[in-house]
Amino acid sequence: MSAYRKRKRRQNARRHVVRRRLIIIGLVLSPFLLVAATLGGEAAFSSSCDLSALRPVSVGQNSVVYASDGSELGVIPAERNRTPVSASEMSPWIPRATVAIEDRRFYEHGGIDPIGIARAIVADVEAGKIVQGGSTITQELVRNLYLSRARTFQRKLTEACLAIKLGHDWSKQRILTAYLNQIYYGNHAYGIEAAAETYFSEPARSLTLDQAALLAGLPQAPSVYDPFVNASAALVRRDAVLHAMLVNGDISKSEYDAAYAIRALGLHAGSQYTAIREPYFFSYVEDLLQQEYGTNTVREGGLKVYTTIRPGLQNAANAA
Repeated sequence: MSAYRKRKRRQNARRHVVRRRLIIIGLVLSPFLLVAATLGGEAAFSSSCDLSALRPVSVGQNSVVYASDGSELGVIPAERNRTPVSASEMSPWIPRATVAIEDRRFYEHGGIDPIGIARAIVADVEAGKIVQGGSTITQELVRNLYLSRARTFQRKLTEACLAIKLGHDWSKQRILTAYLNQIYYGNHAYGIEAAAETYFSEPARSLTLDQAALLAGLPQAPSVYDPFVNASAALVRRDAVLHAMLVNGDISKSEYDAAYAIRALGLHAGSQYTAIREPYFFSYVEDLLQQEYGTNTVREGGLKVYTTIRPGLQNAANAA
């Protein structure tokens, strides 16, 4: 290759690096500019949303999931497998583990986190794919309680407005407790009490550090980290939560080492899980419904979901 071509290649490579860095810088600055504009017009922005929109949906009809032969696989109850509990009825490891892995700046931001958004954007651009989310616990709570499911830019603005208002009007403990009582943990379990019963047949107040870390890692991708189906992935995720807690200062090195040394998940399926004929597939279907139609649509119920699963072949596969 000639010296000229080598020089041109180096120049093009440098331009690519500079262009990439400028894109990253622009993406990083954009959330800060958005928040600055938001705060600058706080009064006008705050008047565009109302916290009365944040309420659980009313009880509806059960949603029924069918196999390909028309037989019933199970139901998604409208009111769900959910038992709300107070903060004092939860193991203290639960809120610590959840904040460490999902929103480590939870106690510092006011509902939306520009730093977290910027960090997620940089990670996504560098990886060339989505590897981190920028949503806060407050934003996720808004999405779980906000009634409208319209996928519009206005909805995004309203969600941001509600998150800021919620962060201003509610205490951090109230927000976190509400979130822990609403979030989906997979396998039909909504809220930490239902999750503790589903995976360990224990109340939330009795969860140990390693158990709390396992559950805290599930909401990001319940079917991917399903410990009943993929114990190895669940264990890796649990270890990531423990490490996040260590880095966040929530546990000591000795506590981390003791919990990490427990390599058996110690699962004990609860009654709600064992009542489902095809637990993994049912959980997968529910996950898809959550992603496609939103939590509130699933919670309102009345859906009839027809799947491609063939019970006979599934039974043969399970027995193989």
